[in-house]
Amino acid sequence: MNNTNQPQTPKGILKTITIIYYAYCAAILIFGIVALYITENVEIKIADSEDPFFYLVPVFAIAIAFLSHFLFQKNLKKTQEKSTLKEKLVQYQSARIIRYAMLEAPALLGIVIFIITSNPFYLLIAAIVLAYLVLLRPTKPILKEDLNLNIEQEPEFYEAMK
Repeated sequence: MNNTNQPQTPKGILKTITIIYYAYCAAILIFGIVALYITENVEIKIADSEDPFFYLVPVFAIAIAFLSHFLFQKNLKKTQEKSTLKEKLVQYQSARIIRYAMLEAPALLGIVIFIITSNPFYLLIAAIVLAYLVLLRPTKPILKEDLNLNIEQEPEFYEAMK
């Protein structure tokens, strides 16, 4: 029988994070396209004083963006304090997934409110959050930089990335 709990490698972690990242981006994009397709009577309403979501959705998106950055930096410090590359990779993967999930929430909220109100302003908020998420794409150089590898871990990292 094969053991599925094999040690995590930098290449494997990066692949996993990338797949999860693209899944979050695709979910937002597909849901936004479906919402745009099914919503009738789309009408731009700027400064609609009767709409309680007009200020709530953008403030929520901005607050979550800052909070996700703050929590990621906090988790990144914990990651960098780990003694082995394996421990760093596991902690880093969790930090990235939490960040992506947090950013998905305001985008999905914007799309849902767009469906309810037919105001594309909320779809724009979701698109801006998606654009920010696109900027956070995981790459090998970012992974190496974020992990803050020591002298012993660098050769292990490069060997595992082959």
